[in-house]
This record gives sequence, C-alpha cells and structure tokens, in this order.
Amino acid sequence: MLAFSHDPDAGTLYVYFTELEAGQAVESLEYPAHLLLDAEGRVFGLRLALDDEVTLAQLDLALDSDYERLDMESGRLTICIADEAPARSVPLSETAILDLDRNETVLGIELAVPEWLRTPEALARLAPLMVALDDDEAGGDGPVVFEIEDEADEADEADEADEADEADEADEADEADTKTPSDHAEAGAEQQAPAAQGKKPITVSLPRAMVRSGFVALVGKPNVGKSTLLNALLGQKVAIVSPRPQTTRVPMRGILTKPGAQIIFIDTPGIHQPSHALGKLMVDLAEKTLPGADVIGFMVDISQPPSQLDQRIAAQVQRARGKKLLILNKVDMRPRDPGGYLDEYRALGPWELELAISARRRLGLATLLDEIVARMPEGPPLYPDEQLTDQSEQQLAAEFVREKVLYNTQHEVPHAVAVEVEEWEEREQATFIRMTINVERDGQKAILIGSGGSMLKKIGTAARYEIERMLGRQIFLELWVKVRPNWRDDPSALGWLGYRAKDWS
Repeated sequence: MLAFSHDPDAGTLYVYFTELEAGQAVESLEYPAHLLLDAEGRVFGLRLALDDEVTLAQLDLALDSDYERLDMESGRLTICIADEAPARSVPLSETAILDLDRNETVLGIELAVPEWLRTPEALARLAPLMVALDDDEAGGDGPVVFEIEDEADEADEADEADEADEADEADEADEADTKTPSDHAEAGAEQQAPAAQGKKPITVSLPRAMVRSGFVALVGKPNVGKSTLLNALLGQKVAIVSPRPQTTRVPMRGILTKPGAQIIFIDTPGIHQPSHALGKLMVDLAEKTLPGADVIGFMVDISQPPSQLDQRIAAQVQRARGKKLLILNKVDMRPRDPGGYLDEYRALGPWELELAISARRRLGLATLLDEIVARMPEGPPLYPDEQLTDQSEQQLAAEFVREKVLYNTQHEVPHAVAVEVEEWEEREQATFIRMTINVERDGQKAILIGSGGSMLKKIGTAARYEIERMLGRQIFLELWVKVRPNWRDDPSALGWLGYRAKDWS
C-alpha cells in the first residue's frame, strides 16, 4: 500500500506503507531527502539517501508495490506515483523521519515540506492517494495526522468569527471612553501576542508593563533532543541537528522575544565521558552554563530508562541555584518497558515541575514555554528584539556544512570534522564563501571527497541550500578538505579552529 496525508499547519507530509495502529511505531531513523517535481512544479515523489544501516528486510513494506525502487549501489530509495523522470529535485532542509515498528520494519516517512510546496496545487498529483485521520489519534505513537475540514464548514466558521469580531469591536468602542491608560496598554500587549500556528514561534501573552527576561539552560546527555527543542521553540533553525551524538560542540544561545518576555535558551553540548581534549572542553562548557541559569531544563529521553550518565547530570543540576524542570522528551516513542520510566526519572531529584513533550512533533511546547516564562525574573530585555541567536552568519554557515557531513558520513568521520570559514566576500551576483573541512587522517579525507568528488559535492549542495535560506540570497560555496592530524587533542589546533573556552564562557 502507498498513501499520503498532509498537515498544512505543521508543513508535514506523511507517507504510509501500511495502515498504522496506535503504538505501532516505536523507533525512528533520519535521512536526507528530496521531493521530486514534475514540469508544472507538482510533487509526485520523493527520494531518500539511505546508508548500509538500513536493510532490505526493514524496507519490506516500502518496496511492496510498483511505486518504489531501490538503487542498491547508491542506497537511494525513490518513491514515485508515476513512471516519469522528475523535472526538478528539491532538497529538504530537515531530514526525513522513518518510523519503525518493534521488528524495525519501516512503516512510513515524515517529511518537512517547504512552504511553497504546501499548496493544494503543488500537492494535486498526490490527492488520489491522500488520506485523512482524526486528530484524536494525535499524541500516540507514529505520525500525527489532522483531518482536513470541509471547505463549506470552514467558510461558515469564518463568517461566525467575523460576526463575533464585529460585535467585539462595537463593545470595545462603547467602553473606550471609560478605559484608563493602563487598560489600553494591557489590551495592546494582548493584541500583539497571537496564538502560535504551524512552525511559528510559540507566543506568550503578558502585560506590557511586566517584562520577564532570563536564561534557560537545556542540559542532558547526548542525543536527547536539545537542539531539536531549541529550533522548535524559536520556529527557525539556529542549531544543527543529526542522529549522531555530540552534534552540539559549544553552547548556542537562541533568543525568543515576545510581548512582555525575552527568554535566552542555551543549547549545551551533551554531557558525556570525554575521550579527547575537545570532548573535555564540550563537557566543561556545558557544566559552566548551570550556575548562571535562571531555569535549568534537564532533558531526558523518556522512551529509555535512566542511565548512570543521567544520574550524574541530575546530581549536577540539583546543585545549581536555578529553577529545575524535568523535561521528558520523546513521548511519541513507545518505551521499552510498557510501564514506562517516569518514576525512575522522578527519583533522580526533587523537580519543581515535570513536563512531557515531543520536540520533534511539537507536542507540549506551549505549556513548557508558559511554565518557563512564569519562572523568569523581571528585568529589561538583554538582546535587541529582532536578534534570534548569538551566532554570526559565518558561524552558522560553517555549522550547516558540518551538519551535512554528519548526515552523509559514517563511523569515525563525523566526529573528526571541524569546519572553518576561510573567505566570505559579498559580490554583485552572490556571496562567495570558501570553507575548509578539517579531518584527522588521510582515509577520512578520501571518504569526504568521495569518488570523483561526489561526496563533497553532495555535502556542498545540501549545505548551500541551508545557507541560502538563512541569508536570503544566492551564494557560491567552495569546499576544501584538509588533514590536520589529531586536532581534537591539540590545544593550538583547537584554538585555531575556534574551540577555546574563553570564547564560549
């Protein structure tokens, strides 16, 4: 079977290879993906860049029709509803999520679709295979699918909303002469805080005169979803994410400014047992964020039992002065133990509050943000309203390149990579950027370049898309690969590549 469903608000397209039951999807994998368009710009398929971690047995359902084909040599899985060559291939900025059952069989795929491809016209060719499920099933395992309302119903609701608005405006006009200046200020603050929709930042309505600002440290072991949560809260990608542990190397500040509140989230490196100087620096920087944080979000993977590392991090959090929240991420994943692990995580320390969320599916984030804002001290904003992160464009661009290396390479290569910007020049037609990807061994360099430069080209193409989206203009990206032996244990090399404690403390 092959079916699709579309959530236009979240900008997500789901592909199904079987009829899903509640709790059937318990694991996930992430891989780069492209949407395939016809000559009229309509989506009629997708292509995944898989690796040798995915077996044919896992793809049993995905390959059980005439719509799919797998290129064994390249690892590309193509799913098309028509036997035709695409006129255009659009790389997706976020990786596709493959949902797996207990037998590790791929049940379906979740794709983050660019806004310009979310229209009914762009998805018209998929319409015959579209299905809609009731949103009562949201919150269980597997893809969250929203039923599409009938257009007539939507029109009726819109008319009712317009009539209600007109009545409210009339009432407000009658009351205007009796309102005090402070009443008008509070009303203005409420009007500037609309409800969050889709992937826009979650909003909080507070009185204009009451400004809350402070720091929130997101801490936890590697790969629990800290960067995914930061991006979801901000509504924009500022932190790279990947399935690899230790993706984040230095603290990243994401700034969320709303009427009456400015929250500075600090996405920290995952605390782990370091095996080299870079790892020690990452752990030191993560731990140094704790004393100065107003709120500490200890983030855990609720689908897995607590480890000794979780216990160690929890103990460090308890010694800090900030308000301590236990953030239970990945509630959309079925736990190994049917009884769950909530009591075990609770026992790691006294928590002011426990919140269950799914950063990946944006479940529970509005409540989380409300609770964080309520615990912020009063004070002036610490950053300009329009600033979203403390990272420069050059730093973010280098991180986007490293992210694509993480997705496209295996084994020891991802962690042995450091990217530095060698040249950044604004030219008439485009921004020229030259970067060097540093590795530790000749074998790693060969892997990154690939046969005939194929891997380096693949990484560059994916990174260029991210950088152009960030800058809003065309770029020319030139990548080079250089061997810098054992740079992760060389203090001078760490400083040269931008990994110095004084720069991130």
